[in-house]
Amino acid sequence: MANPKKRLPENAPGDFFVDTTCIDCDTCRQLAPAVFAEGGGHAIVHQQPATEGDRRIALRALVCCPTGSIGTHGGDRPA
Repeated sequence: MANPKKRLPENAPGDFFVDTTCIDCDTCRQLAPAVFAEGGGHAIVHQQPATEGDRRIALRALVCCPTGSIGTHGGDRPA
C-alpha cells in the first residue's frame, strides 16, 4: 500500500498519488494515461481523475501496480 508520507512532490494535488517506491514499470501509464505520466525515473499523477470513468481507470491502475506505489486518500470525488 502506498505511503502518503512518501508521496512524490511532482504529483498533482488531490486524492491520487504515487510514492517513492515506484519502479517506473509503466503499468499505470498504460492503463490510465489521462491520469499518470513519466516523472523522471518514476510515474506521477499528472492530472487527478476528472470523471467517474477516469477514477475507475485510475483505481484499476492502483490495483495493478506491482509495487503498491499508487495511493488514494479516498476523497475528492468528481461532482
